[in-house]
Amino acid sequence: MNNVQAKNKGLGRLPALLAAVGLLVSIGLEALHVQTYLNPAWSGFCAVGERLDCTTVALSRYSVFLGVPVAIWGIIGFATIVWSARKRQELLLPLAALAAVASTVLLIIEIVAIGSICMFCESVHLISLGLLLVVWRRRDRIDMSTGYLRSYGRIARDLALPAACLLVIGLFFPKYWLLATWKSGMTLNNGVDEDGRPWIGAEQPELVIHEYVDYACPHCAIASGHMRVRVGRSPNKIRLVRHHYPRMHCMTKGSDELGMFRCTYARAAICAGEQGRFWEMEDWLFRNVTWDAKQWQLEKAAKAVDVDLEKLDACMKSRETYERAERDVEEALSHKIRNTPGYLVDGEKLDHSQLVERIGYY
Repeated sequence: MNNVQAKNKGLGRLPALLAAVGLLVSIGLEALHVQTYLNPAWSGFCAVGERLDCTTVALSRYSVFLGVPVAIWGIIGFATIVWSARKRQELLLPLAALAAVASTVLLIIEIVAIGSICMFCESVHLISLGLLLVVWRRRDRIDMSTGYLRSYGRIARDLALPAACLLVIGLFFPKYWLLATWKSGMTLNNGVDEDGRPWIGAEQPELVIHEYVDYACPHCAIASGHMRVRVGRSPNKIRLVRHHYPRMHCMTKGSDELGMFRCTYARAAICAGEQGRFWEMEDWLFRNVTWDAKQWQLEKAAKAVDVDLEKLDACMKSRETYERAERDVEEALSHKIRNTPGYLVDGEKLDHSQLVERIGYY
């Protein structure tokens, strides 16, 4: 074995090992992502609080990029790095740098946009940064005499397989993270009950499910989407009634002042309902809002669900709408609903896992 070969072999062991560990962790992250979306009753083992919750990160719209789950990007990326460490070490430094940059961007998104950190994800980020450090410190061991990096045709050929995998997944992989929506129009029977609350499903139901949600709760988005699918399977037997529970009072008792950002999302849904677009607005809210209502974009929402902006704005600012939203909060508290999503069936309070057992989900 000549000196160049010995150097290259020494370079390849540790980067390949780090990339292999990153590959395994990415596979675990994809399993977590699938489980989070397909089993709403499941609770992630790394959910330890509002700011440290893998499930919240998995449920965010940032967990999918260009139609491919971020975890699958990691799987293909780390697999390519493992191959590069053994066969194309000239590619190691640019690939490691790309992985480190992507990890840094994802961490910033978790902190700034999602407001929660996935500890499982951070292990991937640390692996990516460690990989870059190792490759950078050993960059002098890479044999650059082949001129490989100047041969764009060879690079394109070598990277064609991972690129093709991403393309095929983006086009044909089952979109399990996409839930039932109303973008194509309402397809289920719907109306308003005697208490003025919207419902979908059976006009003469055998079972009525009262669902309490907060539009800023990502768990609610998943559970509600599955409930829509469940109602769609038994549209003449089950009725789903919507209740808002934003987990904060919409009006300050003893005060005439209306808080601008109190119950913003609940008021938006109520007012869209006044224009016959309640469920369309709900769908948009579940997919686009965050905990911080100050980032609310009323114009964008109105355009997306096709409602009159001026009427929507005026309705949301009215005292009547605040009072209606406040009644929802008071009603949820009277039934001792503490968490979202919450459910009442025949007067019995249930959480999502109990509801699954009660009605059979799949």
